[in-house]
Amino acid sequence: MPEMPHQLQDATRERGRAAAEHLSRVNGAQGLQAAVLALLLPAGSRRAVHAWQAETQATPGAAALREHIGYLPAAARLPWLELLLVRLRGQALPTRQALLEATRRVMAARGAVRPIDRLHWLLMRQRFGQASAASAQAAAQSDLSRLPPTDVLAVARYSAFLSGMVPVDAHDDPNATQLAPADTAIGAAWYASAMARWELHNSIPPCVSPDSHGLLQALQELQALAWMQRPVLARDWVTAALQHSRHGRVADTAADALRLSCALLESPLPPELERHYRGAAEALPS
Repeated sequence: MPEMPHQLQDATRERGRAAAEHLSRVNGAQGLQAAVLALLLPAGSRRAVHAWQAETQATPGAAALREHIGYLPAAARLPWLELLLVRLRGQALPTRQALLEATRRVMAARGAVRPIDRLHWLLMRQRFGQASAASAQAAAQSDLSRLPPTDVLAVARYSAFLSGMVPVDAHDDPNATQLAPADTAIGAAWYASAMARWELHNSIPPCVSPDSHGLLQALQELQALAWMQRPVLARDWVTAALQHSRHGRVADTAADALRLSCALLESPLPPELERHYRGAAEALPS
């Protein structure tokens, strides 16, 4: 891919910086809701935009806010979403519930919810205190190789779900419903690498993404792993993603899926994943 001319790079960074400054001043309930919904909009989906417009028609300055958000680098969008959700935790319960309902309508406007939005939704519920995570084990054992079969199955189910986004960049074509065969194969190869440590002691299931209930059940079981085991699992996912990524760089959607997973598991970001977001430093929340 040819490099972006310096003047265009400077203009892009300046727009991202201006967008960050604009977002830093958003604090009211209506503005926060409009910003969160705009950050979740899939590229190129007119139906999602129409749904967003219906949800924000009474919000002053909503259109300008969405325009600013459109200038954010891809790697800055999820950090901003995380920050705005923190701001929204101080809002009244009806406000948070209304946002969740509006989010569901915007996400469903395309007719099919993207896998990445399932993670967005779970993160929002967690940050608003509406997700019932299982109690984590107290043991400080970081070795994952001897996990019981039930935990290995949970890792397999959740990893199979991630394989639709990691390491390839999930498509943003609003009319597409499936990944290309080549991307599916790359995801399956990533899944095999991520599950390799358990192959000697367990029967690893095929790479089949779970339904919504299976995803939630798998996530709750992973949230119950010992606190030192969850960062090891996150590092395994990221290491395998880098091994199978084109040009050794995790794509934006893949990085966001891994970052969201770390947040849901209350695990720190592996250094390789954290570096993915540093390139958008000018537009990141301060």
